[in-house]
Amino acid sequence: MESDPQEARDDQVANLAGQVAETRKQLIKTSNILGNLSAEVKAVGRAQQRERRGLTLNSAAAYVLFVVLVAAGFYFLYRSQAERLGAEKDALVREHEAALTQLATMRKAQEKRRAAEAKAAAFYRLSRSGQVHKALRRYNDVTQLPLSQVEAAVFQDWVSGVKSRLGYSTYTEGMQAVGEKHWKRAVGEFKSALGYLPHPPHEASLRYYYGISLMKLGSYQEAAAELERALGVGAEKIVSKEIRYFLGSIYEQTARRERAINAYKAYVKRHPATAYARAARRRIKALE
Repeated sequence: MESDPQEARDDQVANLAGQVAETRKQLIKTSNILGNLSAEVKAVGRAQQRERRGLTLNSAAAYVLFVVLVAAGFYFLYRSQAERLGAEKDALVREHEAALTQLATMRKAQEKRRAAEAKAAAFYRLSRSGQVHKALRRYNDVTQLPLSQVEAAVFQDWVSGVKSRLGYSTYTEGMQAVGEKHWKRAVGEFKSALGYLPHPPHEASLRYYYGISLMKLGSYQEAAAELERALGVGAEKIVSKEIRYFLGSIYEQTARRERAINAYKAYVKRHPATAYARAARRRIKALE
């Protein structure tokens, strides 16, 4: 009986030893597992750390890219605004310069207008004060002024009226001088009359007697020119039929033989029964 308890204790010790051994093995396994787990945890930690660094770098890169894009956007926006403002500034400068130019032009026009008004007023005062000849001498200058249409028409009507009166007056004086055989005075009056009115209603008479007066003074070239003009405006019919005879005489005096013969013949053909026709025949015979 005493051996049974001993065996039982031995069996218990053996069981405990086996349990201890088994526990030891389990501890070793657990330790290995823990070691492996620790290594894996460390590896995971290192991986996560690397991942965090990568994320940090990516975030930094993204931030830098974002900053660059924003900066580029602001830069292009600035450039666009700057170019727009520059264009607007240039446009305003051009408008300002155009306005200054227009203002200067308007001032010059105003100054010219004032000068024109002063000259026109002076001309008007001369015309109203009876200084007709002085006013007429200034009229050519007045026509160059920037007058209104009404002003120009008023001055032109006044000048036309004055020239008409003076032209007829000097023509009348010339005819009086012809009647008195004051040929030099007649020439002066007729010349003045033509200066006032180159083509008056009485042009045929004016040019005929102007030519005769020149012929009486021995100015044959000028006399022939005036008598030819008189012939051209009908003086032979309405003033004197002897005009062709006088032309023939002038041509003869200036050694234009053929023209003289033709003028005499034309006169004889048109007026064969006059005293001048007999004289013309004699001259034709002498010249041929």
